[in-house]
Amino acid sequence: MMLSSRAVLGFIFALSWVSFAFGALSSPALAGALTKNCTQGWRHSGTATGKNVTIAGVSTYLVEPTHRTGTKKVILFYSDVFGSFFINNQLLQDYFASQGYYVLGLDYFFGDPIGLHVDQDLHPFDPNFDLTAWVEKSRRQAAQAVPIWNKAVRKRYGPKAKYNAVGYCFGALYSMEIGATDDVVAAAFAHPGDLTEAHFTILTKPLLMSCAEIDQMFPTPSRNRAVDLLTENNKTYHYQVFSNTTHGFATRSNPDDPNSVWSMRESARSVAGWFDRFSN
Repeated sequence: MMLSSRAVLGFIFALSWVSFAFGALSSPALAGALTKNCTQGWRHSGTATGKNVTIAGVSTYLVEPTHRTGTKKVILFYSDVFGSFFINNQLLQDYFASQGYYVLGLDYFFGDPIGLHVDQDLHPFDPNFDLTAWVEKSRRQAAQAVPIWNKAVRKRYGPKAKYNAVGYCFGALYSMEIGATDDVVAAAFAHPGDLTEAHFTILTKPLLMSCAEIDQMFPTPSRNRAVDLLTENNKTYHYQVFSNTTHGFATRSNPDDPNSVWSMRESARSVAGWFDRFSN
């Protein structure tokens, strides 16, 4: 049976990801797996300005820059477990677009984000819901979809555009993976999950780490070890920690807490500024 070119590409990308993932998984963990910290926080209100487009067979939130001068700049947005179409994440992507970027966030949950299954304390709406199975399924889907989607985005905007990647929680893994390639000029993450030492040692692109002071998934010893690895390997990086914040602050801040709101906004501003440094 003759395989389609897309199927062949998918197989090649899957093999490459398995090879990378095996090496990463055998490395000491720095950012932990999904916990209830990933679902806690506040839902924001506002009107999203982007649209839903299909890229490489994946629903994608796309928002275009409100102004653009010079080189075309693109942000690959890898969302937390709520997905790229969650209003908080839409508004965050809209902000990046207001800073002159084309912003694209793929739905690697394929219409099945965690918010459909659990409350903010990770209590399932359905007692038969299997969180472990959901995470494993979502990682498998993303492992197959992300590399093909990345390639399609680059084809859409061309080789002369400047590409950047930012990941939040679940999505940090993908910003780190692409940050080890020449497909982006810079990478960033906030309150990450599922990262190992290998992700920091093989990184080749400049990295911004936007971190919560209190984060069980990426605690102080892990953050310090990440900085040590980046320093030892002569990487370009910037490391920021926001006091009195917890995991999820960069996407689900408390609107009634001035420090929480400022930290979320400053994190977003820092990501945009970091990308500006390498995209202009």
